[in-house]
Amino acid sequence: MFRNRIVNQVIRQYRGQKYVDYARVTIFSPYYAKIIKKPQSTIAAEESYVKKFMKTVGWMDKERTRLKLTGYFLYECVPEKVCYQEWFDILELPDTFASWFIITELHVWLILVRYMAEDVTVAGEKKKMVKGDGHFVRNCVIEALWADVANRIKLLEGANIVVARKQVTELSEQFQAALVGYDEGLEDDKVLASAVWRRFYSLSVDTKAEHVEKIVHFIRHQMSALDQIPSKDLKWQPQITWLSIHDH
Repeated sequence: MFRNRIVNQVIRQYRGQKYVDYARVTIFSPYYAKIIKKPQSTIAAEESYVKKFMKTVGWMDKERTRLKLTGYFLYECVPEKVCYQEWFDILELPDTFASWFIITELHVWLILVRYMAEDVTVAGEKKKMVKGDGHFVRNCVIEALWADVANRIKLLEGANIVVARKQVTELSEQFQAALVGYDEGLEDDKVLASAVWRRFYSLSVDTKAEHVEKIVHFIRHQMSALDQIPSKDLKWQPQITWLSIHDH
């Protein structure tokens, strides 16, 4: 379904059948609802469909369209490839929509950091940020995130449209605050640990220090792995492998 939405929104030419396979919950609350175990993937279209579609319209079409598709595919690799259950179990997080969002948010931020680095230019000893392809892809990744979140909230049992919109607004505000907190910790592990503690555990005094440490180690190692992707490979469907939280 999600990949179908990508094609509908970006190319506006898809007319295939849609399927729903999102995680369902027992209570309408993005914060406390229990998720029934189902595949985390947001993919519903057949794998071969996108390939056939790209051959039809031409992958070498307009550059902005290609970049937008890249942004959507980048987001898709998060709910598709991240092992959420490992995060729930190892870090003792509740199996809820809120936990799913916080984990997804962190992985999305890692993608954004890597792509924004592409827009940094060096003039003498100063670094300057320019709005280029990295900034455009960043916005597309965020756009895809909210499209997916809106769909998932709609599938919560007993969902109310008005309440759902309010929840999305609240999540958006939390998302912006989380990005600022993580950004501030880019060069300082203590600041990063503080941001992780605040976002994942709401500064609870009962938080196990080793859990926060694991997340910080994961962030540093994952950022290093993303930095290894050559700039020329970032634009057109880069292959991202997410590290396991179990190994940190």
